[in-house]
Amino acid sequence: MKYTQDMMLQSDSGYCMPFEEKGKDVEMSLGYGKQKHPKTGEMFFHHGVDFPVKHYLLAAIATGKVSGLGNDAVHGIYQVIRYGLYEVTYSHLSNVFANYGTEVKAGQVVAVSADMLHMEVKYNGEELNPLEFLTMIYGNMKALEQNGTPGAVPQFVTIDMDVHTKYDKDQKEIEDLMTRWFPDYMQDLSSGIYTLPEHTELALRNIFTMSAMKNYFFETLPSMANPLGMGTRSIPLAEKVQNLLIADFLNYMALRHQIFLSTMSQAVKKKAYDEAVASSGLVDPLAELEIDVQSFDIPRLVSVYPDRSGIRWWTKAWFNNSESGEAAIEIDRQLAIKFINENIEKDEWLEQYFPKQMEVYHNAIEQTREQILSQLNL
Repeated sequence: MKYTQDMMLQSDSGYCMPFEEKGKDVEMSLGYGKQKHPKTGEMFFHHGVDFPVKHYLLAAIATGKVSGLGNDAVHGIYQVIRYGLYEVTYSHLSNVFANYGTEVKAGQVVAVSADMLHMEVKYNGEELNPLEFLTMIYGNMKALEQNGTPGAVPQFVTIDMDVHTKYDKDQKEIEDLMTRWFPDYMQDLSSGIYTLPEHTELALRNIFTMSAMKNYFFETLPSMANPLGMGTRSIPLAEKVQNLLIADFLNYMALRHQIFLSTMSQAVKKKAYDEAVASSGLVDPLAELEIDVQSFDIPRLVSVYPDRSGIRWWTKAWFNNSESGEAAIEIDRQLAIKFINENIEKDEWLEQYFPKQMEVYHNAIEQTREQILSQLNL
C-alpha cells in the first residue's frame, strides 16, 4: 500500500518521532519489503523496519490509544498503538510504560526498546511501509514548526509541583544523562545487575511510611499523572524522594559507566566513585564465570624522572605497548617522591595526568564486558 495525501493523520496533541537520536543521524538496520536476512543470508519479506536503538525511550507519535500488548518468539514484547486509522506496532521491547487501553499523547513515553526496535504500520487494516508513515509524521512536525508550534518531544508524565532539589544547578546535564542512560538504568535494575543500595531502599521505605502516617497522600483528587493525590503539603516529601532517586541514578552512572557530572572536580569524582563502590548495588554477572576482564585491557606503564640537577621532574606514560609513549608532563617534585614511594596508585596517577588515554582504557574494558555478556546472553 502506498501513502496518499488523503491519509494525513490528524492529532490534537501534535506529532513526535518514535525516538530521539542525539549527536548522529538515525540509522536503519533493515528496511521494508524483500530483504536479505542478516543472519541466514536468505531472502525474505520484511513486514516492518528495524532500527539499531538499544534501550531507547520510545514515544507516542500522536494522539492515540494502546490497543494491544503481547509477547511472542518472533517479536518479543510488543505494543500496538492506534492513531486514528493507523495501527503502529513497536516490537522487541524491554519495558512498557503505557498499558492496554491507555490514551496517549504525542511525545508521551510509552516503552523502552531492548537491543533494537522493529516497527510495523497498518492503515485501515492494510500494511504500509513504515518509512512512508514516518515521513508523513516528520512533514507534519515541520509544518507545525513553520507555523510557530514546535513538535512534541519525548517526556514523562509529571506532577505540577514546585519541587526543588540539591541538584537544581545541574538539572539540564542530569536530564541529558537520563535521556541517554535512564533506560539502561531501568534495564539493569529489572535484570538484577544493579540493585538499590540498602541505605537508599531503607530511606525510601521510611519516607513513604511516615508520609502515610502524616496523611500526605490523597490531599487532592487522584489522577493518572498524580495517582497518590499529592498536594502542596507533599512538596517536602517529593523533594526528599527526588534527591534520593537522582542520587541513586548518579551512583549507578559512577559504578556502571564511570560517568560523573561535569561540575565535579577530580577529587569529588573519586570520592563519589569510592562511596558508590562502598555501598555498591552493582552485581557483576561475570564474577562466577572465572573470566578476568582485566586481561583484555590496554597495557599501560608510567614512570617519573628528574633532570640532571634533580630540580625539575616529569612523568611519562606508555599505553598499548607504544614505543614512543605519550608526551612527557612536568610534575611537582614532592608528587614524584610520593609516586616513587607507592603512595599514589598507578591508575590514579594516570587518571590525573593522562585522562584522555585512560578514557580509552575504560572504554576498552566496558566494550569487552559488553561483548562477553552478549555472547553469554546475559
